[in-house]
Amino acid sequence: MKQLVHPLTRTQIESPPFWALLYEAAGVADDALRHIRDTELPALEVIGVTDGDVVAFAAFAVTADELTLEYIAVDAGTRGRGIGASLVDAIRSTHPGLPLLAETDNDAVDFYRALGFTVEPRPTDPRWPGRPRYRCTLGASSA
Repeated sequence: MKQLVHPLTRTQIESPPFWALLYEAAGVADDALRHIRDTELPALEVIGVTDGDVVAFAAFAVTADELTLEYIAVDAGTRGRGIGASLVDAIRSTHPGLPLLAETDNDAVDFYRALGFTVEPRPTDPRWPGRPRYRCTLGASSA
């Protein structure tokens, strides 16, 4: 199912529903979430799906060589409807010709595999001891 994906406003990014999604995506304490919201996100492209409130978002960086998906989350009540796939499609369609990279752990690796990403093991990250890490790569789209 295709979703209406659009850039999120600062007001939407500062909303409680977005905060919950950011926690889902990052899994860190409130101080670190504030840092992500106030320092990292303004330097990234942030898109989302809304249904009154923000129900999903993705934040990514664009360089001349690649797209890097830094954060992605879909509200638990709306999962399974293709919203995550719609976010990935939107990122790729606005920047055709660039590969899309992401890093994840066991929580989302199956999501990336289902979308056709190549998944490779990465070294353990000291911030998440005992959690396997993976680099996920999806080749460039043709638009």
